[in-house]
Amino acid sequence: MSTSTEANAPHEKATTLDVKRAVARAKRKNKHDAEVNYLNITPMLDMMTIILVFLLKSLASSAGNIPQSDDLRLPRSTALADPSGALQVIVSKVSITVNGRSIGVVLNAGNVDPSLKRGGANGFVINPLNAEMREQAEYAQRLAQATNQPFRGELAIIADQTIPMRTIYEVLATCAGQGFLNFQLLVLKSRGT
Repeated sequence: MSTSTEANAPHEKATTLDVKRAVARAKRKNKHDAEVNYLNITPMLDMMTIILVFLLKSLASSAGNIPQSDDLRLPRSTALADPSGALQVIVSKVSITVNGRSIGVVLNAGNVDPSLKRGGANGFVINPLNAEMREQAEYAQRLAQATNQPFRGELAIIADQTIPMRTIYEVLATCAGQGFLNFQLLVLKSRGT
């Protein structure tokens, strides 16, 4: 029977320093990098909101993508300025729409029915358009405040070339009363210039 020399060897006592070193080595060996167990989506939502606002602003209409029909023929011009991302008010031969949504104003030979105007036949404020523009102004002001941008009151009037100037003045006066003071009249560019 042989016995191991290690079993019979005297054991040395570990010092406090040796114990501290062993504990530190064990901690370093078992240490893992902190893992992210969650995803903070708030910055991602902020980014997506900014991108959405940018896309909505950049998809504003121009004369090139306004669908024309027998009720809406744009006049021609040699103007070089392109329309900005403004609120659209379309005045066709038969109706007025705001951003593609009908507001219940039916035109007769390009004229607004006097019963729809404040002051009757001599009035310049179209009541249904005034109500819609008030809502659009409130929405635009809330959006401007949320994005820390000034409310510019931009408006793009898209009117048929045969609409009487009186109707255009009425639309402009109604919109101006709600703060839409910066307006553009959309036209088709003439090819020759």
